Amino acid sequence: MKLEKIVIFGLILIGLCGCGSTTTTATQDVRPGMTADQVSSLLGSPANRSFRKNYEAWQYDDIVGFGQCEYITIWFEDNIVQSMTSRRGGSVAGCGLGSDPIDWDQMPSSAQ
Repeated sequence: MKLEKIVIFGLILIGLCGCGSTTTTATQDVRPGMTADQVSSLLGSPANRSFRKNYEAWQYDDIVGFGQCEYITIWFEDNIVQSMTSRRGGSVAGCGLGSDPIDWDQMPSSAQ
């Protein structure tokens, strides 16, 4: 009986670690030319927002595996998606603490 519980727990844990995250999966549908409202409807509210003149950057973070987070930045010009960048990092008490402030030097040159 105890072995069965260990096996079941192990299978559940493996299954949870392999699950794709909701935000990360939804970002596959983000395309240049989308409006900020369309992105918001798709991904929800961003964890962080930053403005610079007519540019805006939205950051999302999501757990993508055991101890792993994905940090996604969507770059807008005049409320229209220009590009998207992402990076992975370790989970620090969830993903929020591992989020970096917007670095405008990281904005893709096509979006400037």
